[in-house]
Amino acid sequence: MISIRKGYLGLAMQSLRASRTRSFMTMLGIVIGVMSVILVVGIGQGVKEQIANQSARYGKDVLIVRPDASASPLGGVTSTALLEPADADTLRRSPKVQQVIPLSTMRGAMKGDHTVTNPLILATTPELGDILHQKLEFGGFFTPADGEKVAVLGKSAAAQLFDDTAPLGQRFSYRGQEFVVSGIFRSFTAAPFSLEANYNEAVFIPYAAAQSLLGSAPRMNQLFVQAKPGVDLKTLAPELQKAISDVHGGTDDVLVLAPGSKKGVAEPTLNLLKLMTMCMAVVALVVGGVGIMNMMLVSVTERIHEIGLRKAIGATNKQILRQFITEAFALCFVGALVGVLLSLAAVGALKAYTSLSPVLVWPVVLAAPLVALATGVLFGAIPALKAARMDPIEALRHE
Repeated sequence: MISIRKGYLGLAMQSLRASRTRSFMTMLGIVIGVMSVILVVGIGQGVKEQIANQSARYGKDVLIVRPDASASPLGGVTSTALLEPADADTLRRSPKVQQVIPLSTMRGAMKGDHTVTNPLILATTPELGDILHQKLEFGGFFTPADGEKVAVLGKSAAAQLFDDTAPLGQRFSYRGQEFVVSGIFRSFTAAPFSLEANYNEAVFIPYAAAQSLLGSAPRMNQLFVQAKPGVDLKTLAPELQKAISDVHGGTDDVLVLAPGSKKGVAEPTLNLLKLMTMCMAVVALVVGGVGIMNMMLVSVTERIHEIGLRKAIGATNKQILRQFITEAFALCFVGALVGVLLSLAAVGALKAYTSLSPVLVWPVVLAAPLVALATGVLFGAIPALKAARMDPIEALRHE
């Protein structure tokens, strides 16, 4: 405040305007550092909320049970980490559970108008259509009366298999059996970094058909547990978690997720992305600080005669020190402000033109420019001290 009252801020802005290009290039490090911190935290938080909202789309009475990838010894959901039919039976025995809906992946090429060598085939029961809350563009989801040789396609899967835009009633072959298309879903909204399958590319077949083709009940990637009316899912989730853990010998290798839960939603990927970008942001801030120091050193060298003249007419070391620290502060303040404004604009652009929905984390939005200011003042103090300690006679002799 003392520096501002005595006109140091005005002198600082006048000095920065005198070398606009150099000042702008120096501020870039601060701008990039502030933007990186705000955007990466906002994108990470937004992805978490998108995935949590996606888990809630099945309804307020549905729990999702899936293997915990972080608990796998190989660091991913391997075949040994898939859910067994015994797990589904354990969940069904709970008096608070109304029904358990399996979701299994199948392998094998399928052939319609075109051959798809690596399709996403999901085996499930007819009840999945009730909890998906997703409208079908054509036809309907299969029912027990339809038999085993029927299928419902995601929009992308239908385009890959058939030339017809509405291939209802058409047939495709899979593992030597013919299936009839009974429905086509509208486009699903897929959250980025989600561990959930992209249903737009999926082919849904009856679970009974998968059992017939394999000769045994397939292991499951995911289970949907629908609670009975009036059951509190916040208390049911830990109960089912314990029941599954007991069946697995006390190992917590399965997640039971309530609607809106952020637990286990691509945490390793998001945390690694955050750490990497945070490191880049720190480097950018340090580079920005070094750039400010270099600019201030050049400024001191160019203004040696001015410094000597100011000292000759009575300016103290403290006043010279304040003048140059204020210039460093002004440089960082403008850079941090530009960084925040560009971050807000970038968040709006990402929401408008991409599938990402970043969330502004206001403590980070406030902290990032403060850290940038501290970095700039710290690095700007070195040339400021050099200017303050300059001998006035030597400075006046300088050409």
